[in-house]
Amino acid sequence: MRITNVVYGASLGCPIDLRQLSNRLADSKYNPSRFSGLVWHHGSIRGCCLLFRNGKIICNGAAASFKDGECRLRRYARKLRRLGYEIRLSDVKLITASACHALSGSIDWTALCSESGSSYEPEIFPTVMFKKETLHFSCHLNGKLLITGIKTTEDLEDVVYPTLIELELYTA
Repeated sequence: MRITNVVYGASLGCPIDLRQLSNRLADSKYNPSRFSGLVWHHGSIRGCCLLFRNGKIICNGAAASFKDGECRLRRYARKLRRLGYEIRLSDVKLITASACHALSGSIDWTALCSESGSSYEPEIFPTVMFKKETLHFSCHLNGKLLITGIKTTEDLEDVVYPTLIELELYTA
C-alpha cells in the first residue's frame, strides 16, 4: 500500500491580501467571483496550496507519507514569510489522505457484494464500494484499491491493514 495524496490545513496567524499576493506570485490564480481563495501551484514545492483571506491555508498533493504532506505545508508558509507576511503557523492538522493498493489478483465481486455494506452497480461505476468506520474503499475488479478518508496513522493500523488482509480472501 502506498499513500497517494495528503491534505493538510493550518492557520497562518495573519490575514492575507489575496489580490496583492496574486499580483506578486506568477504561479497563482485568484478569481473571487468563482472561488474565494487563491490557488497557488509552486513548481519546486509541487502540490497545490489554497490560501484564504482569514489566514487559513490548505495544502494537498502527492506525498509518500504524512510527514511529506506536512513538510509541503511548512514550505509554503516559509515562502509567504519571505514575501513579508508575519506568519505564525498554528493548528496544523491532517485533513485527509488517500492511498492505493494492488491485491494479488482480481476480485470475486459476487462474494464481496454478499457482505453487508458493500455496493456494486456497474452501470453507474464499475467498482465494489464499501465503508469501514470513516474510511471508504473502492475495489476495482482487477484487484486495484483506492482508500480515502484516512485521518491518522491509527486508521492505517486498525482499519486499513486488516481490511487489506480480509480482501485478499476475495481474490481469484
